[in-house]
Amino acid sequence: YNEYKSYLSLMMSGSKEEEVKVESQPILEQDLKDVRNYITECHNRITRHSAELNRKAKVLEKELGEAMDLQDHVELEQRLLKSWMQVVHERNTLVQKQDELNSLQNEEDLEDRCCAVMQEIKRYQNMKDSDKTESDFAREVDLDEEHKELLRKREMLLRIGEYINAM
Repeated sequence: YNEYKSYLSLMMSGSKEEEVKVESQPILEQDLKDVRNYITECHNRITRHSAELNRKAKVLEKELGEAMDLQDHVELEQRLLKSWMQVVHERNTLVQKQDELNSLQNEEDLEDRCCAVMQEIKRYQNMKDSDKTESDFAREVDLDEEHKELLRKREMLLRIGEYINAM
C-alpha cells in the first residue's frame, strides 16, 4: 500500500521529494478522484497529440513520395525523411506513455476493488460469530480469497513495473 502511494505521488509530481512528503499521508477519496482525472486528461492529450501526429505523418509521406519521384532533390528528400522519422519516434513515445497510463489505471482499479473488499471484510469482522449466517461465513471466506487474489495481482503489476523500469 505504501509502495502504491509512493508510486502515485511520484507519477503525479515527478519528484522524489514530494513522494517522501506524501508517504505519511493517507490516500483520500479526493486523491483517487484526482488520479482518475489525471489519467483521463493524459489519455485525452495523448489521443489529440496522436491524431495530430497521424495527420502530420500523412502529409510528410505524401511530400516524401513526391520528392522521391523528382530528380536532384536529395536534400529535400533527406529533410522530409528526417521529419518523418521524428514523427515516428514521437508516436512510439506516445505508445509508451499510453502503456504507462494503462498500468496506472490497472493499479488504480485494483486499489479501488481492494478498498471495497476490505470494507466489506471489516463489516463481517465486526459482527459477532453468533449473529452470522452460513451465507455470511461463506461470503467472508470468499472476500478473504478475493482480497488475497487482488494482492497477488497488485504485486504482479508492481514487479512488471519494476522490470520495465529496469530496462
